Amino acid sequence: MGYVIVKRDDAARRMVLSPRVADILGELGSRADVSSVGTHPLVRATRRSGKSSSGDDSGTNASSSSGPDEDAAQTSWRPAHARFAMRSQQLVTEIPECLRARRRLLKSKLKEDEMLLSITQFPLFGATTSIYIDGQGPMNGPLLRSQLLSDDCLHQIPPFALEIDGIIERRGTVPYTAVPVFHDTDTPWPFVDPGLSPATLDFGILRLPDAGTGSGSGSGGGRDRDSGCAMGTPGKSGGNGSDPTSTVATNGGPAITNLAQGRLIDAHQSGPAPASSPLLDIPSNHNKLLLDSPLFGVGSGGILRVTLCAADLDEARILYDHLAPISAIMIALTAGTPIVRGYLTDRDSYWEVQCSATDDRSAQERGFAPVTTAKGKLMKSGLGTIESYLGPGPSSKDMSFNSQYNDMYYTYESAASVALMNVGIDRELSQHVARLFIRDLHFATAKMLRDKDDATSSRSNGQEHFKRFLGCNRQNVCLYPPNTRTRSGWEVEFVSLEVQLTDEENAAFISFIVLLSRVIISYSLNLYIPISMMNQNMVRAQKVNAAKEQVFFFRRDLFSGRDGKQSGPGLISRGGENSGWINTHAGDYNADATPSEREARGHRHLGPGSPDTTEYVELTINEILNGSPTHKVAGLLNIVLSYLPKLGLEYQAENELRRQLVLIRRRASGKLCTLATWMRNFVEKHPDYRHDSVVSPEVNYDMLRTLNDIEERRVAAPELLAT
Repeated sequence: MGYVIVKRDDAARRMVLSPRVADILGELGSRADVSSVGTHPLVRATRRSGKSSSGDDSGTNASSSSGPDEDAAQTSWRPAHARFAMRSQQLVTEIPECLRARRRLLKSKLKEDEMLLSITQFPLFGATTSIYIDGQGPMNGPLLRSQLLSDDCLHQIPPFALEIDGIIERRGTVPYTAVPVFHDTDTPWPFVDPGLSPATLDFGILRLPDAGTGSGSGSGGGRDRDSGCAMGTPGKSGGNGSDPTSTVATNGGPAITNLAQGRLIDAHQSGPAPASSPLLDIPSNHNKLLLDSPLFGVGSGGILRVTLCAADLDEARILYDHLAPISAIMIALTAGTPIVRGYLTDRDSYWEVQCSATDDRSAQERGFAPVTTAKGKLMKSGLGTIESYLGPGPSSKDMSFNSQYNDMYYTYESAASVALMNVGIDRELSQHVARLFIRDLHFATAKMLRDKDDATSSRSNGQEHFKRFLGCNRQNVCLYPPNTRTRSGWEVEFVSLEVQLTDEENAAFISFIVLLSRVIISYSLNLYIPISMMNQNMVRAQKVNAAKEQVFFFRRDLFSGRDGKQSGPGLISRGGENSGWINTHAGDYNADATPSEREARGHRHLGPGSPDTTEYVELTINEILNGSPTHKVAGLLNIVLSYLPKLGLEYQAENELRRQLVLIRRRASGKLCTLATWMRNFVEKHPDYRHDSVVSPEVNYDMLRTLNDIEERRVAAPELLAT
């Protein structure tokens, strides 16, 4: 979980970021240097307790039997990429008591004029009309190479500085991201970004490789990256070794040869890059804001991730596959970032910004230059939705997986895949691992690169090195192998949550994901939908008020398929007569229409079979979680609640879990709003807001002060929090 430190000036009604994380970490007994980055909490806990990480107690949390305050004291505090953000990592034993204890401990280290907020992004971060960080220096520094962010924002310890530099160098330029601006009544339209535009960009600070070299110097310069590439073929278990430059389908749309039309940096298709330099790949700023640094996407705000322990690889594969389709639902429910660079945007979620800002693909991999040295065209950024399901293990009796669900192309390292299959690894898992090796590490320490038999090398036997590859491929669900140092087993990390304002909200979503994972295993739920549907769900989930106004592709019957007997084919669409996933495999089904508008147009059953037995249906989040008698959908929350008595918990513990799930039920039903909706409403009702999409420093100050008062329970917010 992550936090942001802000400093307030009450007299001037200004709020800026406070770059004091290093000092606070020192007071907490943690070190803001390379040794504190990427260390597993079990290792940190055993070090503090004096136990050896290689002994019998290395796999046990030192605070597992302690109370919340003791757990908070044992928390592994870590710096983030930005000097004003920090992370806490711990095995939580009591939720939300542990989260409250962590926050109390952190607040005790703050100065009187500082506040601690768990928000995804500071609303004025990167603003060009006001100061956004205390002690802000000049732009265009040598580290970030940004015209929006000063180098003062970056926590200048080697892993973070090298990772930012590695992303820029591998791509060949700074990743530019376009964020659509919210069109209010007095917003200048067409909107032109006053702070950054293609006409004013200064590329002199960038060291651009030649268009034919593929990767930048950070990834090996002009080395040959084109050998041994294969394409994962939609609807088939494995690749066919076809030419990676051949025509492919992108994001479920029609086949195209110019991947510039479908690149992830600008989901609204801004046109081709300037002909003079295909490496620049500047998205259109037409009615959009431009962002120009990886720091916008990594380590500059709060995060909420849930890591689940699996009994074995087979269970880990099940969790990986069946949690992935839930990602869009959770993004919409936890949306909390409607303001970027001091402007209201036409999105409520920060997911696409994170994906685009950290996109390290070279010009060849993005399709802007002929493939000569790259391994092939990569369909998406290393941070994004999963590219394929793993399917159950070879020994599993689960027959719910169908290769047709993997209906999107992806690229993987064919030599690595063959090597893994030669030692008995099945095709799906082999290609999943081989997919990691089409991307380069952003940096590697000399210690990691030494031979594992070297007496001075790391004791991880290459595990830390492999972990770096995983870090370059962080998706909505991540699979982590066992770690011999911590004795942890197979783990699945759920990444698709935006951090919430209060500990109660964060505890509710953590509990829901943990309980859902147990229900998936215990009840053998089947949540598979095609990858293309998942991708479209992720786009819809980021729209304004998506939790109430969007519909999502979902599986109608969650209990069928494990025995190999699937539901009837077809889809119940609620998008009007122009929609039709089966017929066109394209379009967003008039996603701007509200559910009531779709309802008025009527449901359309597409494909063969009966509407009562169709496999997929477009549902609102309320119907997905709370159920829909109309479509015979049980509702995930109802299934989870039916599972609680089977846990055999004490009355107080079970009652606490039920209380937490009430918040999710009410938010899904629309009785409670998301943080993004609350922030948007606050801005629009503020007397200083001019309905021009601009969030002034005064409005930002009042909003963050109010949010802090809500978190500290000095101000009630019945529209946001369950009572």
